[in-house]
Amino acid sequence: MSRYAQDVSDYQLADYQQAVRTLLKHPFVTASHPDRKAIGRVRQFSETLARDLNEAFGYQLVVRGDTARLLRIKDRLDTRQPARTRTGREFDRRRYAFLSLITALLARCGVQTTVGELAELLKGDANRIGTLGFDDDRHDHRRAFVDVVGWLEDRGVLHAADGSSEAWVSDPDEQDALFDVDRDALFALWRSRVMLQAVSGVADLLGERVASDSQSVLTERAGQAARRAVAEQPVAYFAEYPETVVNHLRGSAIGEDLQRLTGLVFERRREGVLLVDTARTSVEAFPREGAVANAALLLLVACGDEFTDPDTETEEREVSAETEAAMRRALDEAIPDETRFAAEGDPAPATGPFDGRVSRPFLSDQFVHDAFGQILTRFAKNFGRDHHEAPMRLLRDAIDLLERFRLVRRVEGGIVLEPLAGRYRNTVFRKTSRHA
Repeated sequence: MSRYAQDVSDYQLADYQQAVRTLLKHPFVTASHPDRKAIGRVRQFSETLARDLNEAFGYQLVVRGDTARLLRIKDRLDTRQPARTRTGREFDRRRYAFLSLITALLARCGVQTTVGELAELLKGDANRIGTLGFDDDRHDHRRAFVDVVGWLEDRGVLHAADGSSEAWVSDPDEQDALFDVDRDALFALWRSRVMLQAVSGVADLLGERVASDSQSVLTERAGQAARRAVAEQPVAYFAEYPETVVNHLRGSAIGEDLQRLTGLVFERRREGVLLVDTARTSVEAFPREGAVANAALLLLVACGDEFTDPDTETEEREVSAETEAAMRRALDEAIPDETRFAAEGDPAPATGPFDGRVSRPFLSDQFVHDAFGQILTRFAKNFGRDHHEAPMRLLRDAIDLLERFRLVRRVEGGIVLEPLAGRYRNTVFRKTSRHA
């Protein structure tokens, strides 16, 4: 019997599991985000959620008023959940910088502010950063600023009391908007599980620091890391984790525990384990409708067919965790020297990065391009004029999608297929006309 949700009755279990899934997908919940019912479910089970999420994953749940914040532990860099504008565009560096500055400025504002006032305050701070700057005479700068304001509105940190920030983009001299500032939501957004002044590099933000050398404590932390791996990643491959974590991933208890917590289906295969997202917990789904998803699935099947064809010779290539190491180095090198804090004697993470090497089927760029050209020809009616005029952009977006779901991995000269790609090997497509 699972040790989680023990004080939740059978008729309430579905609501409890929905609250868990909500927090895993949206670790920041307010009265309006992600919907108006979410905060009620979280508050209903707040004590049980706080205990179970801490015991299962090492996460801390903080509930205050109509705001809940789940302070998660990230064991590796994750590029699959970028901040996005209301039109779905990923935040660029400028927008992330503006978001950091604006949340800091709001902490110094009162319970109300205007778009114009906030823009003036941002101009003062941003223009002191030589490589950033903010010029409200430039439309692209105003657009970036309002995208950030919209992101904060959608999450309930700002509430429009009068006017619209979108109107300010077109006419900043005549249009303004008044906003109420939700202080609970703002400070919940600010919360961090580590003291940022003590961060000297990316590694300080990853993993869980363990001061004890007790074997029982280390075993418990390894179990939490294993459950995080399954809950945070589309798939947890055994080859990518240290033995202490893999022992838990291979064990029998983890499946029962995660199914009890989330209500999702736990699936085990030779290469790893995953939670089948039957409740659309993930930020995005695959497969799904849309040209990019269709192109990605068609390409994945073509690559799988090439690898399983006995008449072709397919090269295998060793891959490792070097990509993540390179990302960490690049981020660390971007930290200004004057802001670094030299901390000594910090405990090591419970489970450090694992640089194991594994062999994967390799497909060259030439094969991928040729296969994609055949897909566009064979399924021409599945794609619009823009896709046929810019096929390389569609191919890039399709591979990006496959990478986010751990189905393929880019390497020098091509891609390698991950084990999960085998799930789609025998997918059958039916061609239909647009008229039909």
